[in-house]
Amino acid sequence: MPLIKLNRINKGGEIVVNSDHILFIEVESRATTVHMTGNLLFSVEEPLDAIGIKVEMLETARFKNAILQRGQAAGPS
Repeated sequence: MPLIKLNRINKGGEIVVNSDHILFIEVESRATTVHMTGNLLFSVEEPLDAIGIKVEMLETARFKNAILQRGQAAGPS
């Protein structure tokens, strides 16, 4: 359940969303809209590229942690 923090435009303040629930992201002029499951929409300040980078970093960290934990569980060779 990777969570990412985004800054909302219309209501102001931060919002933390589960990146697993993001369906797609669209850009209209200056606004970036995040479409999520349950018909939720959020207009955020972050550009599309920045959101993609955040999600990618979280996914990479998940794989890295899983690999490290598997190596620790295996014990010394």
